[in-house]
Amino acid sequence: MELRLLSIKNWREIKNIDIHFENLMLFLGQSSEGVNNIISCLAFIFNGKELEKADIYDKAELAVIKLIFFENETRYKLKITASPEGEVRYYIRKSKNWKIITKEEYSKFIEQIPFLHVSGDLKNQCNNIFTCFFKILKKDHKDEDLIKNHIYEAYENLDEGYQNPELYRNLLFEFLKIISQISVKRKESILKNAVILFEDPELYLHPQKSRELYDCFIKLSKLGTKIYLKTYSSSFLGLKQYRSICVIKKINNNVRVVQAKDNIFKGDVIKAFNMNYWINPDRGELFFAEKVILVEGQTDKIVISFLGKLLKIFKYDYSIIECGSKSTIPQFIMLLNLFKIPYVVIYDKDNHRWRTKEEIFNSNQKNKMIRSLVKDSLGTCIEFENDIEEELYARNGERTSYKNKPFNALRYISNENYIVPERLKNKIEKIYE
Repeated sequence: MELRLLSIKNWREIKNIDIHFENLMLFLGQSSEGVNNIISCLAFIFNGKELEKADIYDKAELAVIKLIFFENETRYKLKITASPEGEVRYYIRKSKNWKIITKEEYSKFIEQIPFLHVSGDLKNQCNNIFTCFFKILKKDHKDEDLIKNHIYEAYENLDEGYQNPELYRNLLFEFLKIISQISVKRKESILKNAVILFEDPELYLHPQKSRELYDCFIKLSKLGTKIYLKTYSSSFLGLKQYRSICVIKKINNNVRVVQAKDNIFKGDVIKAFNMNYWINPDRGELFFAEKVILVEGQTDKIVISFLGKLLKIFKYDYSIIECGSKSTIPQFIMLLNLFKIPYVVIYDKDNHRWRTKEEIFNSNQKNKMIRSLVKDSLGTCIEFENDIEEELYARNGERTSYKNKPFNALRYISNENYIVPERLKNKIEKIYE
């Protein structure tokens, strides 16, 4: 049994949204309130969270939650309505019409899916979480000795009076790592079709452990377990998993969601994009940025950041993403367009006097492609003439060595007597608008 579609109407600050679910879901957003609206709805659906007056959208007569589940090829539809007075009704749809059911009947249906909610305050719920895990695992008797030998002993020895929350987070990390290793070895998740709603998995974990835990989540989700993460860390998302990403935005106190419902890359573009991610996994931070600055390479990234600080216009909410080359910039533009993230694209004109006609033609075609993909409502383009070195050194386009470009450029602009050329200054100011 797996959730495929969740429709929410008049819940907290959500007026009307649809969320399409993958086995792995990554709920992201600058506004914690927007993300928490969805988390509270999931807890209400799966965990029997008590309805509160604040759960109903302001002045709305009724909150309506619709769910579509699939089990093999069978589709199930459920609906929940809730009023400001606290009246909750449950419905199931097997044909054309909705049929009202009791709360007990709804609970019996939803309890077919084991649900675990891991919130930020793990210490106060640690006992309950591990009890739920063991309950799922012990359904398969062949896991029982494994649980006792590798996991349960550590849990029983845990001092419940110990105040350091890091201990509980690291215990859960080790627990999930063991579960992932066993599941991969058996080629099936030993958590079966369980749903794990995990808030802030990055808490108390250093970056290496965060990346390892995210890898465990990916493996478990591929084997059938549903992993729903609310995170503010780029360690817990990868560009390869863009279909799992759900960006939550709050506009005029109304929550909106943006998702990729279909594959946006095909053929060789998928391979190029995935390779690009493997080379630099930190590019996932673009989903948390107020604005994204796309650049071709390392020199651009270093120089633009340095000059932004030199001119006192640098903004930490803007992320500079090194795309690797001009050829891969279009893939990032497509991704930003899809998730409606504001951006500025910086590219080199590459019409140097020493280039051949064929090189200039190819460069102009790539530049034209970049400009054609930029949506005016989201992005702008800035062109360097012919590259950032010419902008810095005023070389008049002669051919020089490109060895150690980032180091030489930074050394040059770090000189206390360096004055930013007016043309370049205008471009840097436009970037950080």
